[in-house]
Amino acid sequence: MINNNSPLETLAAFAIVFVAGVVSTAGLGAYISGLRRKATAQGGTSGDPVSGR
Repeated sequence: MINNNSPLETLAAFAIVFVAGVVSTAGLGAYISGLRRKATAQGGTSGDPVSGR
């Protein structure tokens, strides 16, 4: 089957996926930052889990 998408539709699809990636990366970063703060507040170590630095 021949696919006749316009260039604007293709650009819009890439833009949507790019924005979704940015939002998910920012959300994951905020989640990890919150976990680190919570672990530090409970007496855990932040940083390298092997050396504890």
